[in-house]
Amino acid sequence: MCFAVQIFSNELSDKNPTEYKVVILDNGRFHKGKKLEIPKNIKLVFLPPYSPELNPAELVWLNMKRKTTNKVYKTMEELKKI
Repeated sequence: MCFAVQIFSNELSDKNPTEYKVVILDNGRFHKGKKLEIPKNIKLVFLPPYSPELNPAELVWLNMKRKTTNKVYKTMEELKKI
């Protein structure tokens, strides 16, 4: 999966190459592949481990879990209504 991070960072680097970019990431293993070559105009900043309150995606999942845990939805349309 780190190949996706490599492709993303290369393309981000190519957009306005004179601009310095800071990318904030969680600590997923695929964000830290040993073969990753991060371009010089990009800085990766990693969130502290076990800090879901700093990761907006985690808050979305928490909300979804609260609404869907231990509930049965008969159709996808029913689930989409929540």
